[in-house]
Amino acid sequence: MASGLEGFIVAPHEGMAWGMGPGRPAVFKILTDATDGRVGVFEEMVPPGVGTPLHIHRDSDEVIYILSGEFIARLGDRTHRISTGAWAFVPRTIVHGWRNCGTSEGRALFMFAPGGGAKSFEELCRQGKSLPEIDPAVRAEIFERNGHTVITRDWE
Repeated sequence: MASGLEGFIVAPHEGMAWGMGPGRPAVFKILTDATDGRVGVFEEMVPPGVGTPLHIHRDSDEVIYILSGEFIARLGDRTHRISTGAWAFVPRTIVHGWRNCGTSEGRALFMFAPGGGAKSFEELCRQGKSLPEIDPAVRAEIFERNGHTVITRDWE
């Protein structure tokens, strides 16, 4: 059965760039619109101490690949230290979060299938502002519409 989609290549220097926050650039490598929503992929550079709140993706599974650095990852009730070359699989509806626990910038690749988990960040990028600059109500609406729910900002 033909899908109607054509394959494509994204060169190392290509992608939609976004300054997620101070010292936190991201590059969307595979946009969800280009895959009919099937997958979305972005790379993020993460300063020491920076990470996410605990959250869930209701409709997307997430795969994280650590390109460089040291991170702490929470998957459900378990906490793991992960570093360069590690992979994490996060099934939809699992409470999770991560943080750069190293002393230097880390880099990670985030893949979502279907792409709703990535689509929320693509939409936020199109606001033309960093995450902290986007109105919290707008941010919450975009996350919620794309199946992304924040559980708590405080965790360890």
